[in-house]
Amino acid sequence: MKIKVCVGSNCTLLGSMSILDQIEDLKEIIEEDPESYSDEELDVEAVKCLDICKNTDKNVAPIVVIDDEVILNATGQIVMEKIINKIRK
Repeated sequence: MKIKVCVGSNCTLLGSMSILDQIEDLKEIIEEDPESYSDEELDVEAVKCLDICKNTDKNVAPIVVIDDEVILNATGQIVMEKIINKIRK
């Protein structure tokens, strides 16, 4: 599973670094409980800017992309739920 977390200035100010930390913690939890989760690798990438918030007048940061699903106004809870729902056996 490919996960991109925007770490541009706006996203960072609004919590993207916290989301990155939570994803790293989740990776450890998944590794400790292989019976509950698929073997799918979490490929996490911090991206300098996804240019999504520059193309809108709305406040959409922080932004996370899981596979091809764009999550606007991402929170740790929303991101963790999406990841877990995709890899839970």
